Amino acid sequence: MYETVYVGEEKLIGEIIKLTGDIAFIQVYENTSGLRPGEPVYGTGQPLTVALGPGVIGSIYDGVQRPLISIGRAVGSFIKRGVHVPPISLDKKWKFIPKVKKGQRVEPGDVIGVVEETPLIQHKIMVPPNSRGGEVVEIAEEGEYAVEETIAITKTNAGEGQLKMYHRWPVRQPRPFRERLDPVVPLITGQRVLDTLFPMAKGGTGCIPGAFGTGKCVPPGTPILLSDGTLVPIDELFREATTNYSINDENEEVIIPIDKLKIIGFDGERLREFEASHIYRGRTKHLVRLVTSSGREVIVTPMHKLFKLDPETGKIVEAPAASIVRGDFLAMPRKINIRNSYQLILLKDVESLHICGKEDLKLIKELMEEAKQKVGSIKALARTMGISYNTLIRYWTGRNEPSLKFFIKLSELLGKKLPLEFTIKSSTRGRSIKLPRYMTAKLAEFLGLLMSRGMITKHSVRLLNADPLITSRFNQLLRELFQLNSSVRFFKTVRCIQVNSTALVKILAFLGFPLMEKSKKSTIPLIILRSPDDVIAGFIRGYYLGVGTFNRGVVEISSASREIMQMLSYLLTRLGILYTIKIDKEKNKNRIIISGINELEKFYSIVLEEVREIDKVASIKKYIETHGGDRTLREVNPLSPQHIKEPTERTTFLNLRKEGINIYNYVSLGEHLSTSMLNGVALLSQSRIDHYTAMLDKALEEVFFDKVEDVEVISGDFTVYDLTVPYVHNFVGGHVPCLLHNTVTLHQLAKWSDAKVILHIGCGERGNEESEILIKFPEITDPYSGRPLMERTILIANTSNMPVAAREASIYTGVTIAEYYRDMGYDVLLVADSTSRWAEALREISGRLEELPAEEGYPSYLSSRLAEFYERAGRVKTLGNPERIGSVTIVGAVSPPGGDFTEPVTTHTLRFVRVFWALDPNLAYSRHYPAINWIQSYSAYVETVSRWWEEAVDKEWFKLRHELYQILRREDELLEIVRLLGPEALPDDEKLILDVARMIREGFLQQSAYD
Repeated sequence: MYETVYVGEEKLIGEIIKLTGDIAFIQVYENTSGLRPGEPVYGTGQPLTVALGPGVIGSIYDGVQRPLISIGRAVGSFIKRGVHVPPISLDKKWKFIPKVKKGQRVEPGDVIGVVEETPLIQHKIMVPPNSRGGEVVEIAEEGEYAVEETIAITKTNAGEGQLKMYHRWPVRQPRPFRERLDPVVPLITGQRVLDTLFPMAKGGTGCIPGAFGTGKCVPPGTPILLSDGTLVPIDELFREATTNYSINDENEEVIIPIDKLKIIGFDGERLREFEASHIYRGRTKHLVRLVTSSGREVIVTPMHKLFKLDPETGKIVEAPAASIVRGDFLAMPRKINIRNSYQLILLKDVESLHICGKEDLKLIKELMEEAKQKVGSIKALARTMGISYNTLIRYWTGRNEPSLKFFIKLSELLGKKLPLEFTIKSSTRGRSIKLPRYMTAKLAEFLGLLMSRGMITKHSVRLLNADPLITSRFNQLLRELFQLNSSVRFFKTVRCIQVNSTALVKILAFLGFPLMEKSKKSTIPLIILRSPDDVIAGFIRGYYLGVGTFNRGVVEISSASREIMQMLSYLLTRLGILYTIKIDKEKNKNRIIISGINELEKFYSIVLEEVREIDKVASIKKYIETHGGDRTLREVNPLSPQHIKEPTERTTFLNLRKEGINIYNYVSLGEHLSTSMLNGVALLSQSRIDHYTAMLDKALEEVFFDKVEDVEVISGDFTVYDLTVPYVHNFVGGHVPCLLHNTVTLHQLAKWSDAKVILHIGCGERGNEESEILIKFPEITDPYSGRPLMERTILIANTSNMPVAAREASIYTGVTIAEYYRDMGYDVLLVADSTSRWAEALREISGRLEELPAEEGYPSYLSSRLAEFYERAGRVKTLGNPERIGSVTIVGAVSPPGGDFTEPVTTHTLRFVRVFWALDPNLAYSRHYPAINWIQSYSAYVETVSRWWEEAVDKEWFKLRHELYQILRREDELLEIVRLLGPEALPDDEKLILDVARMIREGFLQQSAYD
């Protein structure tokens, strides 16, 4: 049992987990697809072990200690199976300093030398626990050695033994120690609520519960902006990504790798193209809905991070949606630069259109002659083109006009480019029209006009507009684009412009113009979304001419189609024009509003200048010329008044007023400056506002600040999706363009705890969360030394899409490495995220072995496995000399589905851990962090560590802690009375308790993650 084996020709690593007669059941830690019956299995005679020696610190492993960075260098980012790379470098030289002498007797656990593994960790080279020790007959001198070189030789009655700088140890076997000590020393976490109310002891055990699906996700239907300008709902991207994957349960959490999906993301200074690596689907019980002053509606999970402005520092920071409050300013895309080329109109699949222009027919005859020479004969050409011989002869002789499809296919056969335009018609008697080959600004304007005020029937196109200048513009476009003329018609007293052309109808229908129910089915054609800015401006121009209005300094564009409005909002953002969008679902009326001189000037110059003679355009021009520089809320910078007041003390209000800058309202009344006024103050005061503007100016070219007007938490059972975007972890998406980001308490423990060695096990974590850890941990600075945190950290990354068996082994791999550093005399913090996913791996393996299931399908031995894991924590006196005391503290994240704390994994875990830190979503939604519920949480170490606190901090610690806790508990009881009867029903002394409790909560327990 538990022998390590290699399976198949590729030698996939596995482990025997069950024997039935002469049949062995093997759990393979790599992908087994393609394995065939009859392939060999190679036994090793050894259990699953890990390599322990210099080089482990700072490494990133998978669940069976395969070094991911080394494998990545060897085979690339996507790990192939059957790749065998040593867990630690066998070639790297380490400076070894001996600590024993020749002739000295050593026993298991004795330190024979030290190596500086990192500037923070002195790696003690110890006699392995399974060694016999003996007399040192040879010891290496101080110098540099590889881990495989012999550094000492010992002699016993059984003979000589060689000692190297590393050894291997079975992961399922706890490492021995001399004596277990009481957990009397607290593990300082840096989080006041934990250290004061619910302390953890070094060598202790604890868990943090929190439901699955509380990650950074968005609901289905949320559009994602691709780098070519296309908008695709995120659930549609997920369906496309899962085409070749089998998903058994529609409620299953799934993360799928995706290839070449290019999106737009924000790098802190500008919006640019990035490539997404994975797409995720999960579930959540809560969503947060934010509505901003510009009408943007953002619906995300509570922990989804958004970009907001910190008015005190002037920096754009990431904040969970649950922490956003009314009055905060979110960073939203101002201008999205997408460099597209003019799009070819692909008319290959349009049926029943024929070439009829003289020059075009002449060109086709020449191409047919050339194609005949290429393929050998007319019959061979007919076969190649997929048409009958008789049809080709009629084309050849001119009896029939060639179809458009034939012309395109013939050009492709010869590798020829089609003309920029040619003449077509739909039938022998149909009207001929000129067909443009590319989507141009004028063609987009024509489509915009029709989308707003037009319709098509089976044989005609109509524009319903009585303005003679607009109908004149429509006729001008009709002639220039298609060489067609229109006529005036009346339908039920409604004046319209009509053009009869079946060919034009077919082309418009091909481009996406609906034949029926235009108001419900209208959408902006993809070819326009993928076009350059001047084409986008042309479409908006046509749409405004059709349904837009201008009155009292406000441009309004309306539509019954919500989808059209949402797409128009993206097009305006592409052009850098700010707007407000108003969606009225009840009245089915949706509006886009553009106001403020700056935005009107941009709208006029970018979109409308070409049609300046039309009344609704000329009135905008006149308004701009006759009105001063008013501003909208979106043009302001919500800088703290203190930042303005301090530097302006260098000059006087009078000096500023002489330059047209009156800042009294901004300094005294808290109003916000516009960007231009802020720059003026900075220039005159020669102050540190320059630093603020320098930070923001570049970003403000790409984003603006949108004030949050409403916050709502929605409860229910929701499917959610997410994209993993390496490096920036955000993307542009939403029904109106927004910046959307991609288990904080555990990460804070890893950073701030006073443990000497940190070991983080990502056990079945989603790929986007694990990638964030792998990217951010190497960038974090250790707060105690100022050096990189990775110099005392080991990461084990085993994501949810990796083989289930490796997830089961990752826990044992991690705790074995932790015990090794404990034996050196270090305090080790092991963070396991999450043990629930580890238990799910046990359940799946048990099911495949056809074992009798227990509660909720988990194996009957679940509780014993959990006990084995948590029992390996502890504070101990280690084996060997010199005498050392080390500890392993284990904190596991328990993620019960739906937050049900009565499910088996949580209930069994609570039997074995002595600290329970309960995360409270209600605290998170009320913006109280850390969101630790002080009523549900508990610690069994309060009394055991109280002596340390009394000696090291204050003699009254235990008493004060008890009094503080009782005030909080009493507050919880009184709040029930307040909810029923109101605060007036309480006597004064109990009102005082509520006030003191609030001061404790807000002044002491509430704490920034950076504090």
